[in-house]
Amino acid sequence: MSKNLIYMVAINHDTSQFKNSDYSEYAKLSWGKWCSKNNIDFKVIDTHDKRYKYPVWNKDLIFDLVGDKYDKIGYVDSDTMVKWNAPNPFDLYDDEFCGVIDRSSLRWILNSIEKYSEFYPDTKLNLDHYINSGVTFFTKNHKYIFDNLKELYTSNSNKLDEIKGVGKVQTLLNFELNKTNTPIKHLSPQWNLFSIHKKNMFDHNWQLKTNPTPFFMKYAYIWHFTGFPIENRTQIMKQTWESIQDHYE
Repeated sequence: MSKNLIYMVAINHDTSQFKNSDYSEYAKLSWGKWCSKNNIDFKVIDTHDKRYKYPVWNKDLIFDLVGDKYDKIGYVDSDTMVKWNAPNPFDLYDDEFCGVIDRSSLRWILNSIEKYSEFYPDTKLNLDHYINSGVTFFTKNHKYIFDNLKELYTSNSNKLDEIKGVGKVQTLLNFELNKTNTPIKHLSPQWNLFSIHKKNMFDHNWQLKTNPTPFFMKYAYIWHFTGFPIENRTQIMKQTWESIQDHYE
């Protein structure tokens, strides 16, 4: 039986104000140890492909780098951490493209859809199926999705790189999934808990005076440290890792 793969892009680049490695250190520690424990390969891309202006586009190169070696693949952002005893997400699906529905900011999502709709004039997105791209699971048969996204960038790189404030890959991925009628499986928010602060998941049950474990650690499997000022990310992820690192041994 072939192994599965967790794939992460963690690139320092001069277009970024903050060094990715400052916080991805803790993402890599948690994912590396969890993958080793679960007999899953873990690949981190830390070298930028010069065809792209921004490092985030390296997400689309996954099959260029791993080919068809893996039946199932998980992509995880470099600002995520996985709980030490999280079950195996590759057991959750067969041949669907998997993600968690994103409704964290309707303003951002709708603005993003409006900005990128010119590249998909005949495709309409349904917010009931709009997923966050920071944690996704799929199979080697979904290579066509990433091939199409690479071609889109090659043909429209100047326009795409000029669009600001509405992300880069997430809405394009959703358009592509919709356009190609790709079956999507919606996973529980446990598998990509983003906007942790908006959900008050950094808090804990104050009534349990002997157990100050934050809600996000108790109830979610993958923690996505996004949606708040990036300058706070490193400190929060560092504190998280220091408080739980012994669980991974």
